[in-house]
Amino acid sequence: MDAGDWVSIGSGGVALLAAAFAFWQAKTATKSANHAGRQAQAAEDQLSIARDQVQQAERVHREQLALAERVHRERNEPYVVVDIGPDQPGSSLLVLSIHNIGPTMARDVRIQVTPALESSHASLTPRLANAVSRTIPMLPPNRRLVYAFDGPQRWGGDLPMRYDFTVEAHGPQGAVETLTYTVDLETLAGYLVGERPLKRIEEHVGKIGGHLDALADAYEKANSEAIRAHRQRMSEQMRQGTDDHTGL
Repeated sequence: MDAGDWVSIGSGGVALLAAAFAFWQAKTATKSANHAGRQAQAAEDQLSIARDQVQQAERVHREQLALAERVHRERNEPYVVVDIGPDQPGSSLLVLSIHNIGPTMARDVRIQVTPALESSHASLTPRLANAVSRTIPMLPPNRRLVYAFDGPQRWGGDLPMRYDFTVEAHGPQGAVETLTYTVDLETLAGYLVGERPLKRIEEHVGKIGGHLDALADAYEKANSEAIRAHRQRMSEQMRQGTDDHTGL
C-alpha cells in the first residue's frame, strides 16, 4: 500500500472514531436529558403536592374561621322557645308560653303552629289563635309570655294532643335560624296527677315556720337576762296582787 492508502485508512479510522464519539455524546446527552426530564417531573410533582397542601390548609382555615364565627353568632343570638305545660309544679292549669332564653333581644318574632290551637274552654281558643298569629315586635332576654291553654279535661276529649311550632325571629345580626318544636301533651298526663296543688305552698309555710322558730331562739339567747328580769317582775306583781287580795 502506498502512502495514499494509508492516508485513506487513517482518515477512515479518524472518521469512525469521530462517529463513535458523536454517538457516545448523543447517548450521554439523551441520558442527561432523560434524567433532567425526570428531575423536572419530580419537581413538578413536589410543586403540585405543595400546592395541594396550601389549598387544604387554606380550606381548613376558612372552615375553622366560619365555625368560630358561627359559634360566636349563636352565642349572641336570641332563642325563642314555644311550649305547653303546667303553669306551676303541681298545677292542673296548662299554659302556652313564649320564652326568649337567649342573651339578646328577639325582634319580629313570628310563630306558626300545626294544627291550629284549640282549647276545651271555648273562650280560650280565639285568644290562643291571636297569641300565635300576630308578630311580636320585641322579646327581651328571659322575657316569658304566658297564655291560659287548658285543664285536666283536655285528656277526656278528642282535641289534638300534638302540636308543631315553627319560630322565626331576628337578632342583632339579622335573621336567626328557624326553630321547630314539637309538643306532645300525652307526656304530661302522668305528671299532672303526681303532686298536690298546694304542696309548694305547704313547703313555703313550713320553711317560714322554721325561720320563725330559729329567730325566736336567737332572740331568747341574746336577751335571756332581760327576759328573766321581765318574768321576775311579772311574778312579783302577781304575788303582790294576791297578797292585796288576801288582805282585803
